[in-house]
Amino acid sequence: MIRFLAVVSGLLLAAVIALLQPWAGIPAVILAAGGWWFRSVAVGAVLLALGVLAAGEAGVLASAATGLAATTYMLNATSVTAPRGVVPTTLASLIAAVGFTAAAAAAALVPLRPAWAPLAAPVVIVVLYALVIEGLAARRLRGD
Repeated sequence: MIRFLAVVSGLLLAAVIALLQPWAGIPAVILAAGGWWFRSVAVGAVLLALGVLAAGEAGVLASAATGLAATTYMLNATSVTAPRGVVPTTLASLIAAVGFTAAAAAAALVPLRPAWAPLAAPVVIVVLYALVIEGLAARRLRGD
């Protein structure tokens, strides 16, 4: 099943790359297929997708779709050679990938551009991280 998901997600990544830049379609298919056997080649396929996004005029939704395809490809392609019992594509990983993709797309599409946002973003991230860790630590102390 993992190999099937790796093949499907690799073909999906190659298709997204080919839609954005047709000349990159053939290298994308070669790298995606090679990534099913060699993990470093899978990284090359994702880096090709990143290069196509950087070089092209891709919009927010195309970038989000490419990132989601690259995430599912890396989840599945890097675990093809994993020991038996490793399941990379769980409901939690899918919800996280889709949720963070939606959050990033929503943040990029919001027309509000305050000048102080780049200064506030790291502080907000640290505070959110601290809240999550504090909640997990409190749960562990209670024995839940």
